[in-house]
Amino acid sequence: SSLSATSPQRRPRQSPGPLLVCACARVLSGHRPQAAMQPRSRSARQGLKTKESLEKERLRNRTGGYFRYEDIRSPIDVVAGCPSHIGAKDRMNAGHHCEEVNVYERESKKLARDEVTEVRRARGLGREESRWRAISSQELASDARVGRMQADPMMGRKNVSGQPYNIVSQEYNQSPAGHQLEHHDNMIRYRSKVRTASIAMRNHLGFNPIIGEQTHGISIPPPPRPPPFALA
Repeated sequence: SSLSATSPQRRPRQSPGPLLVCACARVLSGHRPQAAMQPRSRSARQGLKTKESLEKERLRNRTGGYFRYEDIRSPIDVVAGCPSHIGAKDRMNAGHHCEEVNVYERESKKLARDEVTEVRRARGLGREESRWRAISSQELASDARVGRMQADPMMGRKNVSGQPYNIVSQEYNQSPAGHQLEHHDNMIRYRSKVRTASIAMRNHLGFNPIIGEQTHGISIPPPPRPPPFALA
């Protein structure tokens, strides 16, 4: 009675329910709950009507230690990531046809570049040939001039000055060229006198406005006449 007074009271054990006992029994017996079956579409049901599709479906869902069936849609498909795999967009840029197009484009660019180079080379060649033809023509003209001067007997005169007068005494030579030069110089002096008189008349030179008379006369010398020897 002393022990019962000091120790706490123990609750009686409850027996497991029927649901827990059933679940434990199924686990111990190795039975697994079945998964709910997914509904199939109409196209899937229509596809399973043929014998080939039915056998493939059975092999695909086969369990146990058998060979696992692999559903390969196309036997020529390549797994992504392997060296022989190529994408859908890259497939359009690969192959012998694409390479032929690339070769044609490269050859076209090469021909265009060669054509531009040839045009520039021809233009430079024509310009250089024109320059050398001009140089050759100039040299031929110079040689022809030298030949004419050597063939002319009057070109090789000795001790003859460039003008027909003596630069020391300033006298004209007694020759037709000397007389022509003298007449030319006289005409220059005469034209200067005429110009002086013309300017004086326009500016009223020598006119006295107080008395209204011309106090200083303005005269023009007679024009010089060429000597007969200068006309020879």
